[in-house]
Amino acid sequence: MRRNEFIKTCCITCFSGSLFATLLQSCESLNYFALSAISNNQIIVKKTEFIKTDKSKTVQRKYILVKIEKFNFPIYVNRISEGNFSAILMECSHNSCELNPHGDYLICPCHGSEFTNLGVVQNPPANKNLRSFKTTSDNENIYIQL
Repeated sequence: MRRNEFIKTCCITCFSGSLFATLLQSCESLNYFALSAISNNQIIVKKTEFIKTDKSKTVQRKYILVKIEKFNFPIYVNRISEGNFSAILMECSHNSCELNPHGDYLICPCHGSEFTNLGVVQNPPANKNLRSFKTTSDNENIYIQL
């Protein structure tokens, strides 16, 4: 095999392998949209929505997303501790782009603003905290006041 053919074959193989790996990773959704109900101007989400069962093991989700018709953006419900939750509208306060959760931060893909999982601005250009909702809970449900 000549050198040019070898380099071409290696490049095609590397590119194909990385494309295949990317496709495999994108098969599973990164964000979980929870089932919810609306009653008396509040969203009701079961606490069991934070439990993920995968094969034979159970894992606690750190956050879930809730989508309702009233808002154009999902609501990010974060489990702070047992029985303590926060709810934040995932609309950037800078330019109304939908935020992406990344670990303990929410990041705006439009201009790079960063917020904590409690909606507090960490990096500009945003200079206002995110819209948050009062949350309460009981043994079974989380209640998000609209």
